Amino acid sequence: MSDYEIQAIEAAEARPLRRALLHPSLPLAAVDYEADHHPAAFHVGAFKDGVLVGVASTHPQPMPGSHTMGAWRVRDVAVEHGHRGRGVGAWLLERCLAHTSTHQGTVVWCTARVGAFGFFERMGFARSGPPIEDPEEGPQYTMYADVPVLERSWKLG
Repeated sequence: MSDYEIQAIEAAEARPLRRALLHPSLPLAAVDYEADHHPAAFHVGAFKDGVLVGVASTHPQPMPGSHTMGAWRVRDVAVEHGHRGRGVGAWLLERCLAHTSTHQGTVVWCTARVGAFGFFERMGFARSGPPIEDPEEGPQYTMYADVPVLERSWKLG
């Protein structure tokens, strides 16, 4: 991980990579989410030799089907193909979770594509319900984790 620099970025910096890796058929404006502009939203990037190679975002948002207070959504964790498998995604997610924790988040959730399900499971997330069928992006799972449980798991690893 020492070859990468992880730092907070602006939402506008995350959008081109977010679009290229996760939503290539959409126009750039379609990945400018309203939640990106929430005052507590947090965006983080991974840089390799000054080039942005990974992004992730988090913001307060109720979890579907839950009335839990303090829910935050993690969204669009994406790492360039040549940089996957090196811990970059985990590092980005950990930074998002740390931000959530410092902002009194109690639960964090995401929608994970089938290909990303294992990543989130290894990071301490559990599946909530059956897959969601998305006609454009394929099946996805709503996944969640309690923030205090996640904090303990980061410190053990």
